[in-house]
Amino acid sequence: MNKKLYVGGLVLLPFVLSIVFVIFSKNVEVSAASTVFSGHPYDVHLSEILDEKAIEEGEVYVTDENGEKVEAKITLQENKRSLRIENVGVGKYVLHIESKAFQKSIKKQKLEFEVIEQLESIQSVEDLEKYFKAIRNIRSDYNITIHRESAVEETAVTANDSSSSGGHSATNNQVEDIDEGDIVITDGKYIYATKDGKIIIVEAENPKNLKHVSTIQLKGKGHPMQLMKEGNLLIVLYDEFIEDPRNNEKRYYGGKTFTKVAVYDVSRAFSPKLVKEFGQEGNINGIRKYEGVLYVVTNFSPMYWMMEDGDELRPHLYEDEKTTPMDVKDIAIIPGSMEPSYTVISAIDLTNLSSKKVNTKGYLGSSSTLYMSEHALYLTAINYGPVVPMDLQLNILEDVSDTVSNTTTSMSVKPYEQKTNIYKFSIDGTNIELTASGMVDGHVLNQFSMDEYKGYFRIATTEGSAWGANANSKNHLFILNENLKKVGEVTDLARGERIYSARFMGEKAYIVTFKETDPLFVIDMEDPKNPKVLGELKIPGFSNYLHPLDENHLIGIGYDTELRMEPWSKEPFVTTKGMKISLFDVSDFANPKEKDTEIIGGRGTYSEVQYNHKALFRHEGYSYYGFPVMLYEEGGQYGVTYKGSGALVYEITPEKGIQLKGNLIIPAK
Repeated sequence: MNKKLYVGGLVLLPFVLSIVFVIFSKNVEVSAASTVFSGHPYDVHLSEILDEKAIEEGEVYVTDENGEKVEAKITLQENKRSLRIENVGVGKYVLHIESKAFQKSIKKQKLEFEVIEQLESIQSVEDLEKYFKAIRNIRSDYNITIHRESAVEETAVTANDSSSSGGHSATNNQVEDIDEGDIVITDGKYIYATKDGKIIIVEAENPKNLKHVSTIQLKGKGHPMQLMKEGNLLIVLYDEFIEDPRNNEKRYYGGKTFTKVAVYDVSRAFSPKLVKEFGQEGNINGIRKYEGVLYVVTNFSPMYWMMEDGDELRPHLYEDEKTTPMDVKDIAIIPGSMEPSYTVISAIDLTNLSSKKVNTKGYLGSSSTLYMSEHALYLTAINYGPVVPMDLQLNILEDVSDTVSNTTTSMSVKPYEQKTNIYKFSIDGTNIELTASGMVDGHVLNQFSMDEYKGYFRIATTEGSAWGANANSKNHLFILNENLKKVGEVTDLARGERIYSARFMGEKAYIVTFKETDPLFVIDMEDPKNPKVLGELKIPGFSNYLHPLDENHLIGIGYDTELRMEPWSKEPFVTTKGMKISLFDVSDFANPKEKDTEIIGGRGTYSEVQYNHKALFRHEGYSYYGFPVMLYEEGGQYGVTYKGSGALVYEITPEKGIQLKGNLIIPAK
């Protein structure tokens, strides 16, 4: 956007009641949003087929609020039942679909919609209730389960990966100086670790004589998830489930899940002191700490179907042992979102806890992946388009599952079109402001598929499905400006495969895709408007995780693979074998090479580092890299034997390659 996007809250009642509408007229059903955000397309889905020449012949057009035709880009989608309207400015419009536009004899359609730049604040809790009632009424008759390809793999870290400091290992954060927290941390003098719902503090100045100095027991039934240090403060992120006091033998109302933060003064490690505790309702999305400010992001879905029972629709906040609903003035809507859920973002200055100021904002709309740079916090959300009734879904979706569950009335369907919404929140200390939004094709694998560099936001996505008889996947890299407008792209990489890992390193991007072999793509982004693929390396296996060794070398951790023949169908298929460590040499961008490899165990061998970058131990002074391992060996064609578990530590250098330095595997008995 050319202007800043200011958000004060939800639009007033007219918008609230018409976020999604479904028109039932003679022989046609129309589903569309009534309001769209500037820069986003206006999508319309119809139950009847349109003529291919309808737009060209002027049977589909847009007028402004004065009835004058406007120059808009109107596209008929491949299914011939969906329209996309783009390139219209802020204002009120009417989409006209003449009766001649349909292949059948259909009544003329008029759809009013508005393109907005700024949202007005909600006035009352009652308006919020009406919003959720509108959502509930639309969803109550249509129990649709959206199916999408699983994307749970964790991937590479960026070039700004934080390094070990001094003589101890630090958390393997994605961006230097931006802490993500971990279950075990150290400041070189003490080790802080979560264990059995408690936090253990161990003196570690003398590695040969570790001393347990104290234990922190959280209040209530909290379960610690992540730890951080800020000076003499220990930050503990934990979750806690609190049962609804109305629960009884006749009816169960559930309860509330809180994500809480407890801050302890550990200047006297043998006697930690709680100095601050706060939290917010919902499940954790991510936590970050930068320049003494802590940012907590959660997702919360209210039980809006039980609002008549008195259930609160606003997220609850917890501070100083008090729980209160969020003030309506702090609630806003994420543009383009139509989900009955919240993203809640809190910020607190850890260097000034005496102010007791926790800045919390609630955004109506779901979010999934989180990435943070020094300048902004980015959230993404899958965009499946507006809520569409079941019958209309079955008409417009090309790929429908043939199987209907015997135990539920839900039908599994694939989304007609999958896109990713991106939301940019500028950060200035504890001040958080939504300043831009954008949209790209496909979905992101995780936070490492995103990066910010010199004001440009880069994102790698996979579009479509890489599996099944109708595999149609393709992979993209998009470069967006500070307003999240696309300025450059590389599209259609490795058709039929999907992204397994990505790493951004300054002006270069490294992307690993896989289906039968592991292509490692090297992409040059020196000119953001014209990114280019410089080189490609194809090898057996794949890397779930990439780590920068230096500017010319990458460490890859994944699996070895082999091609087998299905004995019954005689069709080839790929199966994983042991874990694989690769040392990639990318000094010649046009010809990347696998300089060294190490295979660990056989089929079934597993390490959390494959999907959790924080499981990597690093001591860059010694070039040591280690990770936990569960070791298996193959026995026969399909059998595996458990051999033990523990950890392995390797020395990895460009000169010596990959060398085992520590085998801490405890053999199976």
